[in-house]
Amino acid sequence: MKHNILLVDDDFAFRKAMTSFLEDEGFFVKAVSNGDEAIALVRQKLISFSLALIDYHMPDIKGPAAIKQLKEHCPGLTILGLSGDDSVDAHNDSLESGAMFFIEKDIGEAKLLSILHRACQEVEKRTKPLTVSGHNENQKLIESVGMVGVSEAMAEVARLILKFGPANDTVLIRGEMGTGKEKVARAIHNASMRANRPFVPVNLASISSGVFESELFGHEKGSFTGAAKDRIGYFEAANGGTLFLDEIGELPKHLQASLLRVLQEKTIIPVGSNETKKVDFRLVAATNAPLETLIEKNLFREDLFFRLNVLPIHIKPLRERPEDIPILAQHFLNMVNLEQRQNFVLLESSVNQLKKLNWPGNVRELEHCIRFLANLSNGPHLEIELLKDRKDPNLTTKKKIDLETLKFTQMAKEKNIVLKAIEESGSISAASRLLNISRSTVREKMKKYGIELKRELSQGGKE
Repeated sequence: MKHNILLVDDDFAFRKAMTSFLEDEGFFVKAVSNGDEAIALVRQKLISFSLALIDYHMPDIKGPAAIKQLKEHCPGLTILGLSGDDSVDAHNDSLESGAMFFIEKDIGEAKLLSILHRACQEVEKRTKPLTVSGHNENQKLIESVGMVGVSEAMAEVARLILKFGPANDTVLIRGEMGTGKEKVARAIHNASMRANRPFVPVNLASISSGVFESELFGHEKGSFTGAAKDRIGYFEAANGGTLFLDEIGELPKHLQASLLRVLQEKTIIPVGSNETKKVDFRLVAATNAPLETLIEKNLFREDLFFRLNVLPIHIKPLRERPEDIPILAQHFLNMVNLEQRQNFVLLESSVNQLKKLNWPGNVRELEHCIRFLANLSNGPHLEIELLKDRKDPNLTTKKKIDLETLKFTQMAKEKNIVLKAIEESGSISAASRLLNISRSTVREKMKKYGIELKRELSQGGKE
């Protein structure tokens, strides 16, 4: 299968060299100099791109912004972020914007090809029709809204997203924790007429009780202690776009009437102000709480519930759609392999074991499990037996490994890699070439982990 690559970089010499190299390796390459050209190409759909390489530093639309817009127009596009430096911001911004992986321009031909081939393999696996009867069309439909799955339950969610997206009415998404309610909300936004406007996600459970009004409505300077300047709230930030209120059941009772009024009148009054402001946003709300029970306990307004429940979507828990587990597990493993430059594989027997688990944390728990196993497994295959006596996704057969332990494990791996490179090469320059990272990055890692050059190596030698 010949893969089409979209290369976006304003450096003519780099575009020319990279295009020549990739074409010699059998890829078809379309190179453009800026984000606007790339977005126009993808929107035209004249070329079906497997991969896109997006430079971080561009004069018009910066890399992360271009990545977001490309993903909106082509959710299934696999994107790799590029940069000529090893900036942490470039790395993090690219991944947070939707890039599958981030590479430095001087990565080296062999490693670049390895990453591209793995990315192409992921594309082939994702787009290859399933052999199980009835799954093929479901998978295409689900992928068309930017999600992963093959089940009829998720196909129905995808159908509702496509139906509800163009509307302007309020959507209420219901489902257990970790089922992907925010992903569904984003898909609705991307399918709407507001797709090019802001999508503002707000987790109401994370807002302190004393600042709800300020966070939602905004405030004027001096309206309360600590209000050093004017600040717009989430309602105003979402103006023209979509406001996603997650955990709507956590909204305090006295503010539920305020939300109802905003939805009816489309106006707000910031804290400390007498001025009414018009706002135009579409509301998508989500909850894992039984709102009917909260209504019975007088904790949630019934009239607000009816106002929210105009277009309802229910996401089934993962245990009720086990046919989604194999494709989700492979999707997450592909992500980990690209991020960590690994080649872990899932055996069919391992997937069968995963399908037998209860998954109280749903899709989010499955992703955490795959990442957990990729960090602790030693061989080429994920060692599912690490979950043998599992009560939660971080429980091994001997002890529970919390996030701090997992973080320590990852750091220990990185330290050993850097230490071995220093010991084998004898200098920072040689170690940087061996690891294919810059000398400044090697120095940062050495400082971070307290690694020092041996006296006999550092004295009189070149760094």
